[in-house]
Amino acid sequence: MNNIVIIGAGASGLFCSILLAKKGYNVTVIEKNTKAGRKILASGNGRCNITNSNLNIENFNTSSNNVLVKNVIENMNYKKIKDIFNDMGLLMILGDGTRMYPMSLQASSVSEILYDTAIHNGVRFIFNEEVISIDYNNKYYNINSSYKSKYLILANGSCAMSKLGSSSSGYDFAKQFNHNITKLLPSLVQLKSNNKSIYSLSGVKMNANVTLLINKKNIKTITADILFTKYGLSGNSILELSRKSAFALNNNDNVIIHIDLMPNYSSKKLFEILQNRKHLLKNKDNIFLLKSIINDKLINYIYKQLNIKDAKVESLSKQDISNIIHLIKNINIEISDTNGFDNAEVIAGGIDLNEIYENSMESKKQQNLYFCGELMDVDGNCGGYNFHWAWSSAYTLANSFKGIK
Repeated sequence: MNNIVIIGAGASGLFCSILLAKKGYNVTVIEKNTKAGRKILASGNGRCNITNSNLNIENFNTSSNNVLVKNVIENMNYKKIKDIFNDMGLLMILGDGTRMYPMSLQASSVSEILYDTAIHNGVRFIFNEEVISIDYNNKYYNINSSYKSKYLILANGSCAMSKLGSSSSGYDFAKQFNHNITKLLPSLVQLKSNNKSIYSLSGVKMNANVTLLINKKNIKTITADILFTKYGLSGNSILELSRKSAFALNNNDNVIIHIDLMPNYSSKKLFEILQNRKHLLKNKDNIFLLKSIINDKLINYIYKQLNIKDAKVESLSKQDISNIIHLIKNINIEISDTNGFDNAEVIAGGIDLNEIYENSMESKKQQNLYFCGELMDVDGNCGGYNFHWAWSSAYTLANSFKGIK
């Protein structure tokens, strides 16, 4: 007989198991993968953006209950998670802006330390076992007809990045116990475009001002890197704008990504620079007007869009130069779709938070059923916020847990 069974050995499941085991509970974690923390290992390009020193509530999104999210985040502030990690031997350093990483800059450090801490506190792990059935009778949960437990915690994660073993099973189990699932959409995901003219730019990456337009209305501007791909757009700026894009596309709204490739230069300043280069390079082929200024693929793209033929630099008129500058600062890409759940880092939507007690993460619908992590209707912006939700929801659950031992 297990006191507590946790389904899922991701960030929230691992962290929750440690905290509950330290309180003296008999904890078993069931995981379908061969090891714990597979998504941790894949995060942050292998570096793991573990949390953020700026935990402004605006960086967390939900469609069901903002008050619950605010209270849970406040339960686990930056100092508290830093102290807990320090006690585990997991040290952090400041990365870009306010993003925090393990000092080693290795995601494996995070998963290995969490797993080792759990083992040393008596947590039992069952790997290579996919949970396919949960029955509840006589006040006990029977998982896969093999594991009996008084308390059950669903920490399955979302259906994002199925190649890492994720699935929609957590939502299905929540529905089994009469929970509602809000609309599920990919978030922190690349965007697709049917504009084939940009496919030739695949691989070009640069910092830019990137603006999301929905039905011609300016929604948000991000200054960060953008990456052109063989299907559309990626990069940190696109990931940051993808949530609003996904909801707009779901509503059949018109979605445009506007790109200013050179935000640090005004059109007037660029005109001065290019006019000077025209005189300086007048006998060279006209592509040399922009050589060393922007990527060669972008030069070819701009000239093709403007129908500028091969000729000498001196053949370019003032109007040609003005048109070049306008396009550099005003590339508009219509978005047709996101790159889907399988490529999304997280999912927007999940278990309706109004059906969960904010002080304990316990279900309002089912006795002794609890939730933590991404399975709920909470998703964070880029910057370690999704991991912080995992830590803080697990902490809120474990810290308030008063089950029978």
